[in-house]
Amino acid sequence: MPRTIVEEARIYVAPTGNRRAIVLELVTAEGTRGIGEAGVAYGLGGEAAAAMIRSMVERHVIGRDPSAITAIWSDIYDRSFWTRNGGAISFAALSAVEQALWDIKGRRLGVPVYELMGGRVWDKLPVYANGWWIGCDTPDEYARAAAATVSRGYRGLKLYPLGLADPVTVVRHPVRRQVETQVLFLAADRVAAIREAVGPEVDIMLDLGGGLTTDQVIRLCKRLEPFDVLFIEEPVDPSSMEALAKVAANTSIPLAAGERAYGRSGCQRLLDSGAIDILQPDVCNTGGLLEARMMAAMAESRNARVAPHNYGSALATAVAVQLAATTPNFMVLEHFPDFDREPGYQPVLECPLEHTVEAGFMPVPEGAGLGVELHSASLAPHLYADCRA
Repeated sequence: MPRTIVEEARIYVAPTGNRRAIVLELVTAEGTRGIGEAGVAYGLGGEAAAAMIRSMVERHVIGRDPSAITAIWSDIYDRSFWTRNGGAISFAALSAVEQALWDIKGRRLGVPVYELMGGRVWDKLPVYANGWWIGCDTPDEYARAAAATVSRGYRGLKLYPLGLADPVTVVRHPVRRQVETQVLFLAADRVAAIREAVGPEVDIMLDLGGGLTTDQVIRLCKRLEPFDVLFIEEPVDPSSMEALAKVAANTSIPLAAGERAYGRSGCQRLLDSGAIDILQPDVCNTGGLLEARMMAAMAESRNARVAPHNYGSALATAVAVQLAATTPNFMVLEHFPDFDREPGYQPVLECPLEHTVEAGFMPVPEGAGLGVELHSASLAPHLYADCRA
């Protein structure tokens, strides 16, 4: 493969429905483009991640051979200071850079990224539905929405049972680590109604967002155990391995976590706790595709499965698919079936993979690189920075 260099980097901060897309586009001297997304699609920090991407590409990417993915990754990690034991902003930015470099390599070689990581294990990926619950409050409303989603072919549903409607964040998680007892009862009633509506064969997954103290989580889990919950995601604050282990010791429900575990060292701490059965790396904030693949291998060595966290734009989905396709212990991928119906939605990709889902499965694409193209016209008004050699 002839050598080339990265000559330009465009960074976009684009609102797209209930999330925002922090997108990087690298362009080589020969005109090959590679894209990636920083995984801070919600919460605070989108512009901070965009600024971090700009610093990273200006100092360590532009003017270099994009095929040296590991060398560039290591230089950014070693020389950025805040990437060591870093958090969401630095690792999300690093993830976007790494994905774009893999996209370029795959496009130049004419193969999907998963072929460069050992080839695909799966031809199609099971997905579970999230976001179907928007607008629901009472148990009956959740039950009707769940039944309607299952009728569309989905065999897995995730919800935030403690969540309350919020006009800004869509769902409001508990604050100050506690809720009133009646909220715990309401959460259990919601799950009970869903289980009755969808029957025993549909998987139910619950995300607690790390919002409760250990005693309340254990109390809630006891009420949820009769409903055959597939897993509970982030039951406690992700900084406390001790609390996670205590919950695991006091419930029969499998626990899942990992969307806020940054890099292989963060993953190791999580797995060393012995508390989780399902690892949930987010390929858009954990350091990129190769880092997430190593995390999946670490989980496999602990006899754990991988269910990638995926709450970004359609580009984030395309990246997560590359990871899932080549991961033997892949379990299921998060999916928002109605992402393009959210208020303020603007397309990020020309042909989102979400539209290919049939009967609860997403086929693995065969296009070169990440296999997708940016919707340039939609993103153009949201250009944050244009960096050139």
